[in-house]
Amino acid sequence: MATAGAITLRDEYLQIIEGMGGDREGRAAADVHLRESYAKGESLRWATNPLIFDIEQLETLTNAAATFDSIMEKVMAKYHRDAAFRKLFGLTREVEILTRVPSGCHAAVPLARLDIYYGQKAGNFKIAGVATGGIEGMAANLEATRAVMRTGAYKAFAGKHNAIETFDPLTAGVEAVLHTYISWANAEEGRNHPTNPSFAIVDVADSPRAAETVASISRLQEIGCYARATDLASLRIETVGGLPQLVDEEGPITCVWMRATADEAIAVKDGLKALVEATRRGLVCTVGGYRSWPCCVRNFFSVLRTKECRAILSDEENAFVEAHIPDTYVLDASLDLSQFYDQENWVLKEMDGLSLTGIHAGTSMRKADWRKALVKGIKHHHVVQAYIPQEKVRVAGADLAGEPFVLEENVMLSLFIFEGQLAGVGARCGIGGASANWSERLEMGALVVCD
Repeated sequence: MATAGAITLRDEYLQIIEGMGGDREGRAAADVHLRESYAKGESLRWATNPLIFDIEQLETLTNAAATFDSIMEKVMAKYHRDAAFRKLFGLTREVEILTRVPSGCHAAVPLARLDIYYGQKAGNFKIAGVATGGIEGMAANLEATRAVMRTGAYKAFAGKHNAIETFDPLTAGVEAVLHTYISWANAEEGRNHPTNPSFAIVDVADSPRAAETVASISRLQEIGCYARATDLASLRIETVGGLPQLVDEEGPITCVWMRATADEAIAVKDGLKALVEATRRGLVCTVGGYRSWPCCVRNFFSVLRTKECRAILSDEENAFVEAHIPDTYVLDASLDLSQFYDQENWVLKEMDGLSLTGIHAGTSMRKADWRKALVKGIKHHHVVQAYIPQEKVRVAGADLAGEPFVLEENVMLSLFIFEGQLAGVGARCGIGGASANWSERLEMGALVVCD
C-alpha cells in the first residue's frame, strides 16, 4: 500500500520537526487548542508528525473500504436468511436472537471501523479487527489532525506542497447516522418525520467513549439537531400522547445511536430489552449495535474463509480476503494442533464469544505453556490467528514534561467506513509496544498530499 513517495513525504516532515528542535512552540499552541476543544479539557496525547498518504495510497484505502463493506453486507444478508450459516458464528441463542431483530435500516452495517497494520516497504496491509458497535477514535483522530495543523512544522511542510487534504470522521459519522434515520423514517410511510429526530447517543455508565460522545453531541447541535447522551439502563417504553414511545429521563426518543459494545449491552438487561422491543415495533430507529455484532465476533475472520462464505463473494472479494485477512481458526478437537507449534507465527485469543478477554502472542510464551493453552482453548473455543508482522514507523512526540522525542513504534491504522464508503483515516501508536499499551498511546493525525 505504501509508496516511495509517501515514505519520502514522511521523512521530509520529520526533518522539519528535527530542524525545529521538536517544534516546542507549535506543540504548545496545539495543546491550547486541544484544551479548549477536545471534550472540553480531556487530555489527548498526540504525535507531532502525522501519518502522510499520497493519492495512490488514498485510492488503495478507498477501494479497501468499499470492498470490505460489500463483503460485510453480503455476509449479513446470508446470515439472516440461512440458519446453518448462522451456526458458523458460534453465537449463543440469546445473542443470535438480538442480531436478528429487524432494524428497518437500509444497510446491515451502516457504521464500521477497520483496524489495520500496514507495511511501508512491502506495500501491503492486514486487517487486525472490525468494530461496528462501539466505534471509537473519530473525535480523537480529528483533533490530533487539527493539533498538528496548528504547529510550525505543519505550516513549513504545507508551504512546500500544492494541496493537502484531511479527514473529518466525526462529522461523517454523525451524518451517516442521520442519513440512516432519514431512510428509516421515509420507509415508515409518513409515521415518522424524516427531519429533526429526538436523538440519543446510547451507551453504558462510565463508558470509555464518553469524551467522544460529548464531541458527537456538540457536532449534532452545530447542525441543528437536538441530541443528548443516554444511559442504556434508563431506556423504557411508555405511553406518551396516547402512543407507545421509547423514552429516557428526558422524554421520547426517535433515533438511537447505539455506542455500547456487545458485552457491555448484554449486561444491561432491562434497558436493552426496551431498546430491542422499540426497534422491533418501529418506535425508534437504532443505528449501530446488536444487529451487526456478527461482524465483530471472535471467529468472523474464520467464517470468511469457509466454503459457504466463499460461494457468496465475488472473485475480487475472495482475493481480498486471501490477501488482507489473517488466517484464523476456532480451536476444536478436529484440528491438528501441531500446525500451530511454530508459535512465533501465531496469536491465541481468549474470548467469551463477544468480548476480548486476553491476547497471547506465541513469541511471549514458553513452549510448554503455549501448547497447554492450545489444548485448553479447544474446550473454550478460543481463536488462533496468524501473527501480523509489523513495521516500525518513526513517531515524533513529547513526554509528559514536554521534552521532544522520536521513537520507532508500531502504528495501527483505522479506516472509518460509513454508508459503504471510506469516511476517514486515523492512526495511533502504542508507546513501548504495538497496540496493546493503550494507556500510553499517541493519536496521530492524517494528511493526504495531493501534489
